[in-house]
Amino acid sequence: MKSIPDGDGLRCTRAGAVATITIDRPERRNPLGLPGDGDWFATTAAALNADVALRAVILTATGPAFSAGGDLKAMRDRTGEFAGSPAELIDRYRHGIHRLVQALWGLELPLIAAVNGPAIGLGNDVACLADIRIAATPARFGATFLAVGLVPG
Repeated sequence: MKSIPDGDGLRCTRAGAVATITIDRPERRNPLGLPGDGDWFATTAAALNADVALRAVILTATGPAFSAGGDLKAMRDRTGEFAGSPAELIDRYRHGIHRLVQALWGLELPLIAAVNGPAIGLGNDVACLADIRIAATPARFGATFLAVGLVPG
């Protein structure tokens, strides 16, 4: 696997024939879909697919949550990735969240989600993309999109 630079709170490491993708934003409960996430996951997935010596990929997170999904405060306040016109939002969604999901879906290696805590919204979607999910005792899964007025992914 060629060297994959860390993203903002995202990293990929390797031990033998297994690569591990870690979401490392514990202070915010490991949100996904932040600026640059789609690009980082697409680049990382392409590098993993190109490495013929790899046999599996583990997706996990640090802290008490696997991923709380999107940034609900930014959604509510229409800031950051959720600011702008509807056309701008759609474009960012397609090139951010959709790109992240498509990258994981396109992995040619078995993907194992090691779910250490709550996997909510996009966090749930990402965990469900895995071929195998291993859930720790505090893990919870929630597709809570309708509760915040969103259409599920």
